[in-house]
Amino acid sequence: MKKYVDGKYEELTQEEQEAYDYDRLRQNFNIPTQEQAITFLRSMAASFTALTDSQALSVPDILPTWAELLERGEKVQAGVCLMKEGQCYRVMQEVTPIESQPPGADGMLAVYRPVDKKHAGTLEDPIPWVSGMDCKEGKYYSHKGKIYLCTGDMSPCVWEPGGGAHQWEKVLV
Repeated sequence: MKKYVDGKYEELTQEEQEAYDYDRLRQNFNIPTQEQAITFLRSMAASFTALTDSQALSVPDILPTWAELLERGEKVQAGVCLMKEGQCYRVMQEVTPIESQPPGADGMLAVYRPVDKKHAGTLEDPIPWVSGMDCKEGKYYSHKGKIYLCTGDMSPCVWEPGGGAHQWEKVLV
């Protein structure tokens, strides 16, 4: 950075630059403590790969959003969870986010997998089906007002329940 002295620009000394930076930081510290904590946690969550699906779903406001990761333009490690339009996704392989290849887009299931563990997968509490989610044999899924039993593991599952795939068995309730 430069300063204007006696009609010309001069570089700041290291001490002057540090003092200037410190003053600017102090001006920005009017941020409430809770907001600072959330910002810190979100930045940590953007690189944390050990969250279980249940843990990730319990802190959706802390997870980084797709837009934030896209804006950063940095590589995201496999295992990181993120939110896009209210849906939680897990990064399945290291990726640098690209606007034309978002979670939920065709061909992106090898990179971003939808997560839903809020439901037990029982007949009484079926899991709402989302294209590309991992579906497990013996679990129940709901789709378009109907309930289906998954009769074979599908990871990722792109076969819509009721669409004819032999891994789905419609349940009469």
